[in-house]
Amino acid sequence: MDKEIETLLEMVKSANRRPFWQSTPQEARSGPMLMALLFGEAPSVERDESFTIPSSGGFDLPVRLYVPSKAPKGLIVYFHGGGWVIGTVAGYHPFTATLANRTGCAVLSVDYRLAPEHAFPLPVDDALAAVRWAASPAAAKAIGLEPPVLVAMGDSAGGNLATVASRLHNASSPARRVDLQVLAYPVTDHRFDTGSYAEFAEGNLLTRNDMKWFWDHYCPDTSKRSHPDASPMQAQDLSDSPAALIVTAGRDPLRDEGEAYGQRLKDAGVPTEVVRGEGLVHGFLAMINYAPSAGRAFEKMVAAIGRVNAG
Repeated sequence: MDKEIETLLEMVKSANRRPFWQSTPQEARSGPMLMALLFGEAPSVERDESFTIPSSGGFDLPVRLYVPSKAPKGLIVYFHGGGWVIGTVAGYHPFTATLANRTGCAVLSVDYRLAPEHAFPLPVDDALAAVRWAASPAAAKAIGLEPPVLVAMGDSAGGNLATVASRLHNASSPARRVDLQVLAYPVTDHRFDTGSYAEFAEGNLLTRNDMKWFWDHYCPDTSKRSHPDASPMQAQDLSDSPAALIVTAGRDPLRDEGEAYGQRLKDAGVPTEVVRGEGLVHGFLAMINYAPSAGRAFEKMVAAIGRVNAG
């Protein structure tokens, strides 16, 4: 583990902050996220704009589009983390601006509806609406050209939404498919019985009790948690999923389900690379300017997106 991450864990422990599972959603949203504490200032991007796109129930879905150049190499649809309960496009602005500049791709950052006010499946509706928009002529018009590559990307709960939405989109035989999914420490199953859940139940930023709290808000009807749009590990057929890069954190309750999902994708014939970030903890995308190992993990994601573009 990088000394920077060791220091961070000690700081969190000594701060004695109230854990998510002992908070209300409003209290959890009021505290600073790791991105604000660790990432640093957002870089400038050639152009960015905020607007809305239509989603289910007449909802106008807020998005922010970053265009790093006059000829971006592709379009990344990004879904932020936060257990479907916390997190915002504004809070992720430093990261998504960096993602646009480092990959040379336009980035569409999605402010999907949050639970418990908007429980499953509404966040999935928003994710699918965003991916469908990204695959439409409207996206090409907003960017200024037809993006050569379409990527769905997310971290944690956002990784869950990215993989579900890209599978659903590709399964609909669209004119434009998602080419690649990039998932950072994704939520892929509703069960809490893996080895990593036992080993890292406490002490590494995200706890097992926190994840139970997030699931209770996102999908309070436990009978629906096995639905493949909630728990993609439970899908019978993953063959419509785009090629994948899954990067897990070695010290994360979600590690084993992310890696097991990667194996499920491989078994379905989906080209998939699974990378474990040894010594990393949940939320490491907020740490790419703070801990060297987090920065290296991010570079693997940038490289994977570059390879799809080159191909």
